[in-house]
Amino acid sequence: MRKSLLIYYLSLPLRTHLLLLALLIALPAIGLIIHTGTIQRDDAVRRGFNEARRLAYNIAMTQYDLAGNAEQLMTTLAQIPDIKRHNETTTTVLLRDINLKSRHFGNIVITDRKGNVWASALPMTKSFSLEKRRTFNNVLKTRRFSSGEYVVGSISAKATIGFGYPVYNVDGVFDGVIACNLNFNIYDNLLKQQDTPKGVSLNFIDHNGLIIYSNMNPDKLIGTELARERFLRMKNGKDRDTFIDFDINNEKRVVSYRKLQLSGEESPYIYIRASVPLQGLLDKARSAQHKSIATLFLYLLAAIALAIPIGNYCFVRRINKLQEASRLLASGDLNVRVFEIVKGGELGELARSFDEMAAQLAEREFALRRSERELQDLNKELLDRVELEMEKRLKHERILARHDRLAAIGEMIGAIAHQWRQPLATLGATVQGIRMAWEEKCIDDEFLKNAESDAQMQLEYMSDTIEDFRNFFNLEKTIERFELKEKVGEAVLLVSPQFANSGVRIEIIDNLGDCVLEISGYQNEFKQAVLNLVSNSFDSIIDKRSNIKRDGFIGQVLIRLSVEGENIVVEVRDDGGGIPAEYYDKVFEPYFTSKADKGTGIGLYMAKLIIEESMGGELSFRSGPDGTVFRIEIPKEFPEEVEADD
Repeated sequence: MRKSLLIYYLSLPLRTHLLLLALLIALPAIGLIIHTGTIQRDDAVRRGFNEARRLAYNIAMTQYDLAGNAEQLMTTLAQIPDIKRHNETTTTVLLRDINLKSRHFGNIVITDRKGNVWASALPMTKSFSLEKRRTFNNVLKTRRFSSGEYVVGSISAKATIGFGYPVYNVDGVFDGVIACNLNFNIYDNLLKQQDTPKGVSLNFIDHNGLIIYSNMNPDKLIGTELARERFLRMKNGKDRDTFIDFDINNEKRVVSYRKLQLSGEESPYIYIRASVPLQGLLDKARSAQHKSIATLFLYLLAAIALAIPIGNYCFVRRINKLQEASRLLASGDLNVRVFEIVKGGELGELARSFDEMAAQLAEREFALRRSERELQDLNKELLDRVELEMEKRLKHERILARHDRLAAIGEMIGAIAHQWRQPLATLGATVQGIRMAWEEKCIDDEFLKNAESDAQMQLEYMSDTIEDFRNFFNLEKTIERFELKEKVGEAVLLVSPQFANSGVRIEIIDNLGDCVLEISGYQNEFKQAVLNLVSNSFDSIIDKRSNIKRDGFIGQVLIRLSVEGENIVVEVRDDGGGIPAEYYDKVFEPYFTSKADKGTGIGLYMAKLIIEESMGGELSFRSGPDGTVFRIEIPKEFPEEVEADD
């Protein structure tokens, strides 16, 4: 049977052979197109996986920051005396001002211990209670920062999720809850700003499986339950995962989710679910494959049309010569060779060139495919490492920044208390003077003007202290021009009462003369760095005073301002006990402190971050038994690379 087929094939005309050969040559190309289409489809799906992961990660980081901002805000509000005393008028004005400046919060309310709301950032048309809300009950149970669940705001009438924080009165007794909810409209703007593929879906689901936010069909989906099996897949699954599944609209998609959980809570308070339509990804790969097949089809038609004339011209005449050579071979001439028969012709050269070219191409293709696989594996490993390390670093830096700001709040409140004692004492003396003058019947217009001027000056001083405190903790970071000597003076003014009460001298030595020296940067962060260095020097002097036996040691801190070349130099010098040599390489490490009973260990670390990363300068020190000198060097002009990285 095989022999008959072979004989039949060999008996066919040369033109038929050429046509069959054209089809045979096209078969590998067809297989290659199909294989390439499969690879393109896999690449499209892989890109969809990466896009869904990227979107879920970016949104999760934004939500993480919002929760951190909410905790920091409510922690600060819980310390304000007017809130502890239920001063409704003052508190309402404060909440309204904060809400206007923080557009990512929907509303901020404060309840009493029974859950009744007595203050709100948004106007209240009627009274309402949070007694049955998960936010209130979680705080009531745990006495710490807690999450809520899907709820429609009583005032805003918008779907949201909230957070709560406990409030204690002046006697330290639990007295209510500060609650705020988030404005999810910011995610609409965030999706518009990012380069996301068409048809991307983003959904927030609470711990009960209710949809809190959806960028697609919000009127239809918000407030409804996610399909049970899809919710359980996230709830019982890993903290983050990416897979192909049907989304909320029953469309096959690449889905990526992440769980967000507050510290101390048993379950996630929110699930972030992002998805990319699978059909759109596959359509692009399929379209490219169709174009390749159409191109190949046109090529086949052209090849078939040209096979006959080309065969007549290039092959039939040559075969006649091969037949003549075959007769010689049949006659017994064993030295006949095919190449000699067609010597000088194209068939032999073409066969040899084609074999060599095919061998080289096969070898190169094999090496290329192996290199591509190795490169893809390496890129995937590097991307995974970079993503993991970036996530660890961002998380670590946010924790450090939050701890430092909370510690700074406590220190600043203490500084304000010292700052207010003197003006309060002066006001008391003014009141007593007015009383004595009344009793002595010696009050006149000039006396009243002087008393009023003195009292007004002290009140303005106290108001400026509060304004400095508010500006210092402003979350908005804006590069602006500011006068360096003025900010150093404000930092010294904040700690002056503390130094005076402890008998420690502090002095600014201005080597700049009358020169007004303006620089660009973050003025509140710069003032924080100076405060950290001055506070460190103060603690060193107090420690030395408690350890030495001789009397008369006062201690002093000198702040020297000068210009060296293109840099502004600020030196903070003290005559404390100095830094032990074994601690030199650990001074600027986070959480390192040599003070067993006080200190957070992040003051000097944050000062170095502010000076070197935010201001583009350099912070160094030298120390000995007679004290320590911290040296700040800042360029006069704000470095472009620092501004670009911000």
